[in-house]
Amino acid sequence: MSKQILTGPVRPEHEVRAIETATVVNNHEVAEEVFITKFHSPVIARLVKAGQFVMVSFPGCFDPLLARAFSVSDVQGKNLSLFYSAVGKGTRRLSKLRKGDAVTINGPLGNGFPKLSKGERVYVVLGGSGAALVPILCRSAKRSGAKMTVFYGARTKRHLVAFKNHKIHHATDDGSKGYHGTVINLLREHFEEERPDKIFGCGPTPMLAALQRDFDGDLPVYISVETPMACGMGFCQGCPVKIYDGRGYFLACKDGPVFNAKEIELE
Repeated sequence: MSKQILTGPVRPEHEVRAIETATVVNNHEVAEEVFITKFHSPVIARLVKAGQFVMVSFPGCFDPLLARAFSVSDVQGKNLSLFYSAVGKGTRRLSKLRKGDAVTINGPLGNGFPKLSKGERVYVVLGGSGAALVPILCRSAKRSGAKMTVFYGARTKRHLVAFKNHKIHHATDDGSKGYHGTVINLLREHFEEERPDKIFGCGPTPMLAALQRDFDGDLPVYISVETPMACGMGFCQGCPVKIYDGRGYFLACKDGPVFNAKEIELE
């Protein structure tokens, strides 16, 4: 049966993007097979906001042939940083780039998280590669005057990435750092003491599904889905996300990747 693709409202900022040659500023391994690569990308760095992503390709390279999607982890002046696990051909190639090497970046793409307002209390729940958003979300909160509390979960201490200058509540499955248990259970305990105005989430689908199941309804929950993308702009229709009431599918790249949890059904 063919899938019915339903697109969401077109937001003006979706159309504000650029394609530019970006050069590597530095490249660091920050945890086991986890890297942060900083690029000089003055045009796109000026446009991007928290939750948006970019497509990265290697000029003159046909292996890998397709561009890869990456969430933007941070923006500092004319530079932007990408956070990723080097687990495939494209990410391993990216992890080996040196200062001055060039890539092609297309972006920013997607909608990003809702704007924050002064005094607003936001809980941010992250796991796995969703931790990429710690720097850019904290920077966004500081700029807006919002009060952000970050919860970050992983299997063990070894799988946690240390983010300097950011206060984070950690949870590990084996109790090797922070709360012993899942980040969702850690969130429940804090939720009983203080209720935020909204929740942001980014990470593995089971974690997002738990956020949707346990917290949506009490307050707005916005989740950034993780799904493979081939083009990043809706042409290939390869990143469907099921609409909650069964009316069809959104596209993560074009209509997301951030959705109000009420809008979608995680599979």
